[in-house]
Amino acid sequence: MKKDLSDYPGVVVDTGVWIEYFIETTLGKKFKEKIVEGRISIYISETVVSEIFYVLCRQKGSQEAKRKLDMVLDGAEVIESREIQMIAGKYKCERAISLSDCFTIAVSKNMGYPALFKEEDEISKELKKKAFDIELFFLEDI
Repeated sequence: MKKDLSDYPGVVVDTGVWIEYFIETTLGKKFKEKIVEGRISIYISETVVSEIFYVLCRQKGSQEAKRKLDMVLDGAEVIESREIQMIAGKYKCERAISLSDCFTIAVSKNMGYPALFKEEDEISKELKKKAFDIELFFLEDI
């Protein structure tokens, strides 16, 4: 049985969750209440750092994107290593998901913390084919 996300001391957060947070959707507010204001440590991959920046840059311009990214970096630890790169590459080889999603899952596997995603077709389709070897939560379900 799947645990509650708050049972873990840390969580690896994917880009889609951060975008929901910054555009202040209902899901983004839920993330803020349960995770950002909670006592759970937040981790992200370097790939997610770039992805947050470019998505926000397209929506809000580069200055606002940098300001918001600095907020993320003040509260989250960026995790990257050669081992994570290899794990992400293996997921990309085996799964039809984005490279950024592969990095989030690789950090999750490496650290032993669950991954938190906004529900997307790519991830959902892959889950139907075969479960991932990590705990994976969707923002919609927390």
